[in-house]
Amino acid sequence: MTTAPTRELMLEYEQRAEHAYAAMYEAPSHGQKDLKDDALFFLARAIEVAGALGFTQDAARLRARSDTIMGVYNSQFRGNFR
Repeated sequence: MTTAPTRELMLEYEQRAEHAYAAMYEAPSHGQKDLKDDALFFLARAIEVAGALGFTQDAARLRARSDTIMGVYNSQFRGNFR
C-alpha cells in the first residue's frame, strides 16, 4: 500500500532528515556518510511529496536544505575516516 502525499508526510520526512543530519555530529567517522545519505534520502522524499502537493516554496526550501547538508558534509566530514 502506498501512502498518499500529505503535508504531514512531508514534515515527517523532513524531521527524519534533520534527525539524521544532527546525528552526523555525534557519529563515529565511519558512520557519518551513511547519516548524510539518510538525510538526503529523506529530504528527497519530502521534496517529492511537496511536488506532488504543489508546494513549490516548500520544495525549493527543501532542495536548498539538501544542498546545505551536502556542502556541510563535504567541508566538515568528507574524508574524516581513516
